[in-house]
Amino acid sequence: MTRLAALGFVLLSLGAPSSGFAQLPAWNRFTLDNGLEVLVVENHLTPIVTVEIAVRNGSFTEPPEYNGLSHLYEHMFFTANARDTTEDDFLGRVDDLGILYNGETQEENVQYYFTLPKQNLEAGLDFMATAIENPLFKEEELHKQREIVLGEFDRNEALPLFKFGRKVNLALWGQYISRKEKLGQREMIKKATRNMMLTIKNKYYIPNNSLLIVAGDVNTENIRSIVPKYFNSWPRGTDPFVIDPPPHIPPLAKTTFVIDTVDQPTATVMVRWHGPSIGIDDKGTYAADVFSYIIGQQEHEFTKKLQESGIAMGTNFWYYTQRNVGPIQADIVATPEKLVDAVQLFWQEVAKFDDPTYFTDDELETSKHALRIQILYNSEQLSNFSQVLGFWWASTGLDYYQHYLDNLSKITRADIRDYVHRYIQNQPYVLGVAISKEAAEKVHLDMNKLAAPKTGL
Repeated sequence: MTRLAALGFVLLSLGAPSSGFAQLPAWNRFTLDNGLEVLVVENHLTPIVTVEIAVRNGSFTEPPEYNGLSHLYEHMFFTANARDTTEDDFLGRVDDLGILYNGETQEENVQYYFTLPKQNLEAGLDFMATAIENPLFKEEELHKQREIVLGEFDRNEALPLFKFGRKVNLALWGQYISRKEKLGQREMIKKATRNMMLTIKNKYYIPNNSLLIVAGDVNTENIRSIVPKYFNSWPRGTDPFVIDPPPHIPPLAKTTFVIDTVDQPTATVMVRWHGPSIGIDDKGTYAADVFSYIIGQQEHEFTKKLQESGIAMGTNFWYYTQRNVGPIQADIVATPEKLVDAVQLFWQEVAKFDDPTYFTDDELETSKHALRIQILYNSEQLSNFSQVLGFWWASTGLDYYQHYLDNLSKITRADIRDYVHRYIQNQPYVLGVAISKEAAEKVHLDMNKLAAPKTGL
């Protein structure tokens, strides 16, 4: 699977659910005059607060020449600003306030978070506001952070399956590959300039494209009164998705095969489909999550047939929720000698995905309950929950996430069958194989033997 009414505020609270099930932690929500949404999650167990900013930015906003620059911008956030005029000043303030900090760049959002003692809340809000509103992008610091990001790229590139994964993604996304590569491209990162950082800031780092989350030992009314002091000066900007909407990725036109030679004893198979998009087929995203959970259990036929039989060494099947086409992903690891048998068995299982007997009513209901428990468990730590909120606010909107658990519980067999028909069976896909050159020659690898059968699929 898978953000209050004085001074122009409108107060909204997460209401009590209609079902009898346990729900996500409650939050309160208000919007400043400049369009900045604010979420407050109260939890008074420990005197700690997390302050987070989420921005609708990330690789989905990146044309090829900007690919990887949202991630570089994230690194530049933790350097000089108008008050803390060197990186050392920034880090000194971090130490003075007792802050644990980090940032994260995804396809459809970028997040920055400070976790600090309750008594330093106002100073933390002031610090966050200054950093987000007034970065300096000093040339020497840009050079340093560019090298750090390139080092991160190098470490990823050194992984055995990195290039293979990129080849599969290129086949899956085509000319829109930059919109799905959050790490970016080396050459684009090397060419990044201060003016490009300023372009990103002026276009996306505006209050009406951002969310402030304050979570922990706080009082909502107090947050309502102090947040404007630090964030009202942040000027509203033009909605970037009105003036420059990201292109919607078109459906796959045909099935494509990819092969890559790697120095490893096993063969790795990646099968990818275009899945449902938020805002276009929300129900499909819930069905995708439930179905992936069902067949991912060790006791389910899908896993047992492929792994307990010894044909496959490992399998995985999941869906990644996104607004602009979430991918459905299956992975198989096998010995080269069993590669064809493993993939053919995989397709035999895929052919049964819509069979009424493929999973029981108990498996359906148990999976929905288990997903609920997993999501609730992950919301217990507020610093983690704030990051989850930021992710879903950017990619799906909070209404989707607020009602996720209830909508999950409504998924039926018919919904899953519709999902399977619309996105998997008889649909174009990308199938990639990573195998050593020697093994491919030894087993006389023929990619056509790995294709889905023409009948039933």
